[in-house]
Amino acid sequence: MQPLNPFLAAFFRSSLPSQCTPVHHHILLVPTTDVLLTCREVESGSTFHELITSEEFLASHVLRVPAANTASAAGGKDAAQNLRELRGKAKQYQTINGRTVVIKDTHVYSNKGFKSLAQAQLLNDSTWYPDLLEPRQWLIYYISRPLVGVWEETKIEPAILVEGMARRKALEQSQAAAAENGEGAMLPRKKDIKSFHDLLNHFPIIARQMQPGLEKLFREFTTVFERPLPPPPSALRIPDPEPDGPITTAMRKARSNSMSAARRPNGLTNGLPVTENFYAEDDEDVMRASLETAVTAAIDLFQGVDKQQLSMLGATTDLTGPLVERLIERYVTENTHHLLFPRLSASKRPYDLELEAKIRQMEFIDLSQLGISIEGGSRGKHELTIQLGLAVEEFKKTANAMSPQEMLDLLLSTMKLVTHLTESSRAQAASSTEKPTLTVNADTLVSLLLFVVIRAQVRHLHARLIYIRHFIFIDDVDNGEMGYALSTFEAVLAYLALDSSGLRRASRRNKALWNATCNGSLDDLKKIMEPDENAILDEDLYDSPESSRRPSHSWSFTNGSASRRSSTAVTISDRFSSGSGLSHVFPFQAEDDSSEIDFPLPPPPRKVKRVAMDTRSMSSGSEISYHSRATSNGTIGSVLEGDVTIDRLSQTHNAFGESILMMAVQNERPDVLRYLLTLSEYYPLSVVLDDINNEDTTLFSAAVQLGHTELINIILDFISRLAARERLIEYFAQQDIWGRSCAHYLFHAPFLISRIGRLVPWRQKDKNGQTP
Repeated sequence: MQPLNPFLAAFFRSSLPSQCTPVHHHILLVPTTDVLLTCREVESGSTFHELITSEEFLASHVLRVPAANTASAAGGKDAAQNLRELRGKAKQYQTINGRTVVIKDTHVYSNKGFKSLAQAQLLNDSTWYPDLLEPRQWLIYYISRPLVGVWEETKIEPAILVEGMARRKALEQSQAAAAENGEGAMLPRKKDIKSFHDLLNHFPIIARQMQPGLEKLFREFTTVFERPLPPPPSALRIPDPEPDGPITTAMRKARSNSMSAARRPNGLTNGLPVTENFYAEDDEDVMRASLETAVTAAIDLFQGVDKQQLSMLGATTDLTGPLVERLIERYVTENTHHLLFPRLSASKRPYDLELEAKIRQMEFIDLSQLGISIEGGSRGKHELTIQLGLAVEEFKKTANAMSPQEMLDLLLSTMKLVTHLTESSRAQAASSTEKPTLTVNADTLVSLLLFVVIRAQVRHLHARLIYIRHFIFIDDVDNGEMGYALSTFEAVLAYLALDSSGLRRASRRNKALWNATCNGSLDDLKKIMEPDENAILDEDLYDSPESSRRPSHSWSFTNGSASRRSSTAVTISDRFSSGSGLSHVFPFQAEDDSSEIDFPLPPPPRKVKRVAMDTRSMSSGSEISYHSRATSNGTIGSVLEGDVTIDRLSQTHNAFGESILMMAVQNERPDVLRYLLTLSEYYPLSVVLDDINNEDTTLFSAAVQLGHTELINIILDFISRLAARERLIEYFAQQDIWGRSCAHYLFHAPFLISRIGRLVPWRQKDKNGQTP
C-alpha cells in the first residue's frame, strides 16, 4: 500500500533510495501531507505531479549525515556533553544533490545551491518502513513546508450559507466599485525596491541587525587587499594577529590551489627565468574567490535576520529570494569595487594599452566604412547616426560604473539602443509614424557595436569584459540575452585587437581628407580626390594585405587558454610591429616561421551587410534572434577592411555629422567648396540638397548663419541653376532640431531678402513659436 504522503510515495518510487547507502547515514525531510495537498507552487509554473516527482525536489530533501555524527550517539558522557555544546548552534548538512541545508534549534534553512531562500520548522521525527521486499528503517523529520519553490495556500471557500454573507458580499462589491471610481480608500501600494540600499532604508530593523556583520565583512575585505605592514620589532606593543575570517580563508585557499609556480612556458620543466608576471591569473582567481565568499557571507547574514521582518518584506514588496540575492550581490560588489577593479585593470593594463591605442587610431572612421550598406541614402545614414549617438552616450556611462552588474546593464541597454528596442525609441516611433524601424541582423550588430565602441573611447575595455564575465555569480552571464551581449562585445574587442589595420588605414585617410578641407589646402585635397593612377600612397606601403590579416600575439582571449605577453610600448602603425623577437634571449619562446607565406594571399570576397529599414526588428525577447548565430572573429574579420575609395571618402562624416561640404562651409573655405562642387560625380544636386549635420542644419542655412557672402552665393548659385522652383521652396523651408529654417537666420544676410524673399516661409514657427 502506498503511503498517503505524496513525498514518501514519490521518493520510494524513484531511483534515489538506491543511492542512499547506507540508509542510517541519510535523513529524509518530509513536508507534511496537508501542506502538499492544500498548497501550490507558484514560482516554477510546473504542475504538482511534475514538481513532486522531480529528482531535484526529492534529492533536495534528503540529508547526508556524516558517520562521525551517527557514531557519537553511543559515546556516553562525552557525547552528551558535545550535544549540550552544540545546542543552539547552526549546523550545516549536505543534501545528496550537493546543496546545503542549515539546521538551528527547531528550524531548517535552505542555503547554498537553492534558487530561493526558504525556512521550515522541524515538527517531529519518526521511523518509516517502506513497503518493499527488503524493508529498511528510515529516519524522517516532518517539516512545515517544502524547501524548494515558493508555496502559497490554496484557499477553498466552504459551500455553506453563513448568516450575513449576502450583506458582506454586497459591501465588498460596493467597496470594489468605489475603489475603481476613485471614491474609496486604495490599498497600500507595495514598496518599490530597486537596490539593497533601498531595502535597508525601508526596513531599519533589518538594517540594524545586518549592520555589524556587514561592517565586519567589508572591514575584513579591505584588510585582505590593503593589509598594513606589521609593527617593527622595536615597537612597545605588538598586538596578537586577529583570527582569519571567511574572506582571508578563501584567499589563502585560492592561493594554495594555484598552479602558477608549477607552470613553465611552452610546457618545459626547466625553462630559463622570464620576467613575465605569471601570477596575474592567480590574482584574478583570488579576487574572485574573495568576492564570492563575501557575497555568500552577506546572503547568510540576511538569512539570519528576524523572520518576522522577512515575512513583512515579502508582504510589502514584490521581492523574491533570487531578486534579494541579486540585490545583495550588487550591494557587495559596489562596496568592494574600489578595491577589486583597480587591481584587475592594472593586471590587464598591457592588453588595454594596445587596445586603446588602436581604438584612438580609428577615431575618424566613418559609419559607411564598416562593411554595411545603408538603405535610404544620406537620410538613412543620418537617422542611423543619430540613433547610434544615443548608444554612444549610453556606452560612455560604463566608465563611471561601480559594479560589474551595472556595466552589464549598460552593455545591454547599449545593444538595445543599437537595435532600436528601448522604450524611448518606441515612443519616438509612435509619435512619428514616418520614422522607420532599424532591422539589425547578427553580423550588422557587430559592425554597429564596433562603431559605438570606437566613438565612445572608453578605457579598460578588456578588464571590464573580464570583470563582467568572471565577477557575477548569481546570474548566468554565459547564456540568454546576457550571454549573447557578452559574446558580441567580446567579438568586437577581439577584432579591434587582432584584425583592425584596415579600419586604422581608413581612419588615417579620412583624417587627411578632413584636415585638408578644414585647412583649405587645395593641393592636398586634389591629391586625395583626384589621385594620380601611377602614384602609390604612403599608407599602402605600410598596410599590406599580409599585415592587415596577421593577428597580434599580444591579445588575451577571455575564454581561451593561451595568454601572450603584451608590449607596453604601443606602436603607431603595424609596420613597427614586425621587428625581431627575443629568441636570442628566450630560445624556448622562438616561433616557427617556416609556415610564413612569402607572397600575400588575395583578399577574400567582400560581403556587404545591410541595415534595412521598415522590416523585422530583432526583439530582445526573440529566442531565434539570440540563438541564430555564434559570434566569432571569422564572421567579421574578412568584412571590416575599411573602404578608402574616392566614392566612399567623399561621403564621409565626422563626429558632428558634418560632410566634406559642411566642413568647408563651417571653416569658411569658399575655394574648397567651389572646387568640391565641381566634382559632380561625387556631389550631384541631390547630395547637396540632402546634406545636413547632426543638428539637421543644411549647407545653405549654415552659410547664412555664418553670414559669409561668398559661401552663400556659391551654394545659392549652384542650387538655383540645377533645382526646380518647387524643390527650392521645399529646401528653404527645411527645419533644424530647433524648428528653424534658413529664413530665421536671414538677419545675418539681409541682402538675400530681395533675392529669395518670395521662396522662404515667413510664417513658419520654430519651437519657441517665433516666425522669421
